[in-house]
Amino acid sequence: MKPSLAEVIAFVREFSGWKRKTIDENTWLEKDLHISGDDGMALLEEAEQFFGVNFPAESGGFRQTFSLAENEYLFHGEGYDFSGLTYLCRRLRGIPPPVIRDLSVGQLYQVLVKLRSNKEQVAR
Repeated sequence: MKPSLAEVIAFVREFSGWKRKTIDENTWLEKDLHISGDDGMALLEEAEQFFGVNFPAESGGFRQTFSLAENEYLFHGEGYDFSGLTYLCRRLRGIPPPVIRDLSVGQLYQVLVKLRSNKEQVAR
C-alpha cells in the first residue's frame, strides 16, 4: 500500500523532533528542519524501514531516483574544510563545486510512492 502524504509528514515530524512547527509538502528538510549530513542519511535509512522500500544501491540509481546531477547532493557534509584544501584541489582538477539540492517533504513523498509502486509491481 502506498504511503499517504499525512504519513510521510508524521514520519518526518517524529524524526525531526519538531512537534509544534508546521510541516507540509513544501517544508524543506535542510533549510526548514535543519536535517543535514549524517542526520539526512539516517532519515533516508529510517524511511526505508518504516515505509518498506529500498533506495536503489546500484551505480547511479540513487541519483536517478532523486533526479540529481553528477555534482548535486541531498545534504551538506558534516565536516568543514577550514584550510580550503579540498576546494583548491577540486578547482585545480576542473571539478565543479558540489551543489546541495534541498529535498522537500513533498519530494520525499513522491519518491516513496514511486518506490512503493515499483515494489508492488515486482511482487505481482
